[in-house]
Amino acid sequence: MGSVITKETILQDNVYLKKLSGLEPVDDYDPFWNKLLSFSLKFDDEDEDTRNALESALDDHLQCLMYNTQTTGNFAAFIRLFLRRATELKASEQCENKIYLWQTSNALLILRYIARFLTQRMTEKEFVRIFAKYRESEENESSSTSSSSDEDADEDEESSNKQENGNYNNNEQTKEPSIVFQNTAEEFTYELVSILINISVNDTTLAIHVEAVRCLLTLLSSQLYNESIVNTSIVFRFFIDGACAQHAAGLTKTLLLNYLIHNSEYHMTVQKPQESIVFGLASSMWSMVQMATGLDSAEEEKKPPLTLGNLSILLLLNLSCHQPLSASNPFKETLALFQNSQEVSTLPTQVVSFKIDYNGLYERLCATAGQEPPMLLLYMLLQANSGFRNYVLSRINLENLVVPVLRILHDGVATSNNSHHVYLALIVALILSEDDIFCKIIHETPIKDLGWLDSDFSVREISLGGLTALVFIRAIQKNALKTKDRYLHTNCLAALANMSAFFKNLAPIVCQRLISLLDLLTKRHAKMVDHMRVSSQNDVAGGQPINFHDDITALEEGIRTLLEIINSALCGGLRHNTHLIYNLLYHRALFDAYVQHPMFQDLLVNIAAVISHFSSKVINVPAGDGVTMLQIIEKEANVWPTDKLAKFPELKFRYVEDEYTVDFFVPYVWRLSVQHSGIHFETSRIKIFNAQSIA
Repeated sequence: MGSVITKETILQDNVYLKKLSGLEPVDDYDPFWNKLLSFSLKFDDEDEDTRNALESALDDHLQCLMYNTQTTGNFAAFIRLFLRRATELKASEQCENKIYLWQTSNALLILRYIARFLTQRMTEKEFVRIFAKYRESEENESSSTSSSSDEDADEDEESSNKQENGNYNNNEQTKEPSIVFQNTAEEFTYELVSILINISVNDTTLAIHVEAVRCLLTLLSSQLYNESIVNTSIVFRFFIDGACAQHAAGLTKTLLLNYLIHNSEYHMTVQKPQESIVFGLASSMWSMVQMATGLDSAEEEKKPPLTLGNLSILLLLNLSCHQPLSASNPFKETLALFQNSQEVSTLPTQVVSFKIDYNGLYERLCATAGQEPPMLLLYMLLQANSGFRNYVLSRINLENLVVPVLRILHDGVATSNNSHHVYLALIVALILSEDDIFCKIIHETPIKDLGWLDSDFSVREISLGGLTALVFIRAIQKNALKTKDRYLHTNCLAALANMSAFFKNLAPIVCQRLISLLDLLTKRHAKMVDHMRVSSQNDVAGGQPINFHDDITALEEGIRTLLEIINSALCGGLRHNTHLIYNLLYHRALFDAYVQHPMFQDLLVNIAAVISHFSSKVINVPAGDGVTMLQIIEKEANVWPTDKLAKFPELKFRYVEDEYTVDFFVPYVWRLSVQHSGIHFETSRIKIFNAQSIA
């Protein structure tokens, strides 16, 4: 280092890296550090071989550092150096000391690589301990004997922490008197948080912010290397009830503002004027660092660029989804409580974590809902923050949010890819459908941009409500034929049921697909019953029976829900659904199968009444004259009293978050972090999820 690192650079021979990782102790005041931190990386960011060579070369040095720092204390010295530099960072930013800022971002870059390497190979306790590991001679001064046991090591750490805070830096002078750090690792974490909150983002500090976020993700990454959810993580405790917890609101607000504002692709090309120091960390860190992707080339193109905003959301999701055993999560609570900065609260006594512009957040979520991290953030906000949820539901441009959500569900089901993203899109739609005003507005909102729909849907214009129903019906149909995912099946039906009382002027294609879906489930039900009968006969003959009971039950529940949806639509808007009535008449024979079925008899009363009444009115219409038939149906629907229809309980399903969602979200958030952070976590070491699927 102390140079420009290009494709041809041989890092194995770099004297500064050798000294850092070697057997010689380096004092944290040694001029060596300025030389180590004065480097640039410049090579083709599309050259994967170069990126891999860089990783491999660094790993050789980091392997030596991991062992040697136990006696040299060089990593601890590096940390002390950074903590001291951090106290001067604000002043350097204000006076635009670009050399100082450049070296600080370089320090964070190196520390991130070190932390990534060590967290993959050490227990979290061992990793935290080396933050304060002094040189052996200094340890001997504070202890009469040297021991390799954990107990003595803990005593050394406590002693060194006291010495460090007292003699090696003056951070105590710049921090609130109430802060007491458990260890140096917590102090380092706290400084990273302080940088994000207190240092403004501009061209000269962007690299520092990006690397601070990625350092925090790396410090938290011990979870990746555990098969089960770790509720006792040392580093997470810094955020849950340690020094960082008191800045939960400030950090959450900062990360959200980054998401709203800083969305230019990360290009770290900084040139120090007048001093010929060029800082060119490739053209984009997004493509410089080897990614763990596992996506095909078509999907890869859809990946969001590496931006400070996208990285900030990954960190926020990690902090919010973690759930400790014996304490609440202040970041999750903060997300639930922040309010709109553009409104004056009518509840002055309500606890407010901070205020942010709801409209800016809404617009940004609309623009990025097609990406996985923002979709998870949207879910969390709708589920927990009632103020933001009500704001979203009151928008007159709901289509900007709903259409991207529907496209995720539409495209995912088309490829039988019932991924986390598809499930989140489904739950978001279900949460929105719980609101009556939403269900009413979407049926009054026209949609014309429908080029993304299946080619077999010849639709030029449709209401947002009709489009939503069509996507859900299609999802249920494809699921019934292919994946048979009961979770998707149930929640799609629930969302349809929530909207059914507000069905209005449904397009012909929607009504056709609704009845076709009922027909499909009916035929599959009859087929399953026959299979069960044959299987039962085989059992009598000594064969091994197949259990069809669960499939039959699921189909019966689906059929009943569809019949309830039709009833709800007829009772709630008979005169507004002439195409639905038309399709009931056209498929009247389908409903004969339900008349004698005890599970469906009660739901046939209204449908039979509608079919009987309107059939009598169109009996003289020539076959094939659909236009005349629709005119008669429309006229009769306006005068036929709907009070003749039997009343059923309101169809309303609500999403309730399971208490064990942490088992779903923690692995998912870390999968997103591996895919989208630009940090090369070794997939072969990851245990929290099946990393080979993205390797």
